[in-house]
Amino acid sequence: MKNTIYIVTYHYVRNIKNSNYPNLKGLEFEEFKKQINYFKKNFNILKPDIFIKYIKEKRLPKKTSILLTFDDGYKDHYEYVFPYLKKNNLQGCFYPPASIVKQKKILDVNKIQFLMSKEKNRKKILLKIKNILKKKYNFFLDDFLKVNKNKIKNLKSKFDDKETLLIKSLLQKLLPIRKRKFVIDQLFKEIVTNNFKKFSSELYLSLENIKEMIKYGMHFGSHGYNHEWWSKLAKEKQEKEIVKSIKFLKQIGVKKNNLSVCYPFGSFNNHTISILKKYSFKFGLTTSQQEIDLSNIENFLTLPRYDTNYFKNFY
Repeated sequence: MKNTIYIVTYHYVRNIKNSNYPNLKGLEFEEFKKQINYFKKNFNILKPDIFIKYIKEKRLPKKTSILLTFDDGYKDHYEYVFPYLKKNNLQGCFYPPASIVKQKKILDVNKIQFLMSKEKNRKKILLKIKNILKKKYNFFLDDFLKVNKNKIKNLKSKFDDKETLLIKSLLQKLLPIRKRKFVIDQLFKEIVTNNFKKFSSELYLSLENIKEMIKYGMHFGSHGYNHEWWSKLAKEKQEKEIVKSIKFLKQIGVKKNNLSVCYPFGSFNNHTISILKKYSFKFGLTTSQQEIDLSNIENFLTLPRYDTNYFKNFY
């Protein structure tokens, strides 16, 4: 526990049980407040600029410390997180994909989360996928599953049952990209809403929200432009994604000497690292679960993080 830094990852932080999406996976706001209060009593909660200094100097604080990070740019982070951090004189690192702010897009990963939260019957969703593919593309899902049976057989998750995992895998990776995007949109329209712009405005941070948060010392970094799997992109496409996200960060007031990145889906490769070094990023955050100590602090572009749920065992 001595001389280590724990980086904590948050996504949804809201009043979930009493909302329109009570099955959404996230952290209840009351639980968030308990967790922050526990961290305040037992750890040193680092300000982002102090964390950058430690990483640059490759040294650790004397007291075990925490860095708070928030992914995907949800409105939750303005409505719930920001006021509570401000009240406690704390700061965190926030990572919205640029396209959700600039173009009011809804990320496919979020469409999937909300439609699956709304419709609990997994067999019903699979049947809808099957029917959409057949009607639109004359594409037979059963045949596709047989051809890809080895990939499907190897799917594993600590958190999802087999049917949930299959749906997520089909819509995130397995189906050809054009087909899966069409299916996701059709399912979202049927199950959640067909008013994409309104949903986006309610789900994500606005430019005004972000600028206000920066004014109070919140750190904003890159989460890509379109929130894609970077390891699956050619180097040129990766660089385009990263450069577009840097332009967005400059527009919202992030200084060039203060750039950080949180890899979308935790996805990166050697090309990613070389690009980030080229543009002088100060640190990068992965989805590997481990604390930062002297054995890994030098790996400033592949720093590990723990999910918020890990810390429920602490208190």
